[in-house]
Amino acid sequence: MRLDIDLPRSTIYLTRETGRLNTFSLNNGTITAEATELGSLIKLDNRWIYSAKNNDQFIFNDRGALIRQNLQSGVQRSISYSQNKVFVTDNFGNSLELTQDENNQPLGFRSSSVEGRYDYSTSGQLIKSQVTLNGMSKTRLYHYEDEHNPRLLTGLTDERGIRFATWSYDDQGRAISSEHAGGMEKIQIVYNNDGSTTVTNELGKVTRYRFQNLQGLQRIIAIIGEPSVDCPSSNSSFTYTSRGQLASKRDNNGNLTTYQYSARGLETSRTEAAGTAQARTITTDWHPTLFLPVQVSEPGRITR
Repeated sequence: MRLDIDLPRSTIYLTRETGRLNTFSLNNGTITAEATELGSLIKLDNRWIYSAKNNDQFIFNDRGALIRQNLQSGVQRSISYSQNKVFVTDNFGNSLELTQDENNQPLGFRSSSVEGRYDYSTSGQLIKSQVTLNGMSKTRLYHYEDEHNPRLLTGLTDERGIRFATWSYDDQGRAISSEHAGGMEKIQIVYNNDGSTTVTNELGKVTRYRFQNLQGLQRIIAIIGEPSVDCPSSNSSFTYTSRGQLASKRDNNGNLTTYQYSARGLETSRTEAAGTAQARTITTDWHPTLFLPVQVSEPGRITR
């Protein structure tokens, strides 16, 4: 994770470990998250502190480098930097040393029991990884064979020399198929003119997904499962709030579940079997500043 602080534009960018980019605006010392961001970011002295929805906390220095993680699981990690080295230690006595290139791509890592090395192509793509554990090394190769975009990952070869995964793409760089060795678990994807996507699994089951763009993100609003010999049709639908949070969902049996949220984007009410005599509502009260539930109320039970 990393923070990029663009003061001239009053914008802060948080790059998550998944590659997702979250944006915060900075105006007169007030930090405001984008509509779909449920975490919070504050500045304390020369540190930036990001608290995720699940209460994991990440602390960055004034240059935006991650220096500490306080996880809800109880794990605490400290991160320090020296030239092209990154050192990670935790509260259980574990340590990890990473080596990076000038683009912050990892070249290798080392801990007490395992070490690894990464090789890249001249254009910066990972082409080989080698992990050594207890004196035994395993090598994995990464392939980029797409004629339209040579940066797209098209396959993996494992330590046995077997090509065990293959992906293909259309001329827009969208994935259109995925399969394992011998064509096992093959998935095929078709992008329809109406914006929906049709997915066919290895058993020939066809499912169509319809989407709606909310706050710049594609949200699934309907899943339409076509009937087959071994499987009946199954349809589900979804609606969302203006922040892109799930407002309701109806499953393939027609059961409706509705949701309500606080101004902080936290779920405060969920009603299952809504609109029926069997309706069941669960309400949640939250800590005023932390992402912690203080009371959950449901029929016949209150949990504090």
